[in-house]
Amino acid sequence: MANITNEMIWQAIKELAGQLQQTNRQVEQLGKQVLQTNEQVQRIGKQVQQLSQQTQQTNEQLNQLSEQVSDMNERLTDVANGQNILVEELFENKKEMKRVKTAFNLY
Repeated sequence: MANITNEMIWQAIKELAGQLQQTNRQVEQLGKQVLQTNEQVQRIGKQVQQLSQQTQQTNEQLNQLSEQVSDMNERLTDVANGQNILVEELFENKKEMKRVKTAFNLY
């Protein structure tokens, strides 16, 4: 009877040892997967950081362009106002020339 009990205990120990080995392999695999996931997270973090820097640079460039467009708009407005003044003066000059011609035609 003692032999049977010892054999049963020994068999149970072998089975538990096998299960423990399998569990250890699974834990090792999970450990490798965790390491790979951590590496991926680090790579993604670097990519996010690079994208953030690129976005910041793009925003700075857009701000500079906006300032340049605003400056150009002011200059174009000044040119348009100057042209309006010149057109008005030209019109006044033509009116004056017509008045002078009319005055010469009277004499």
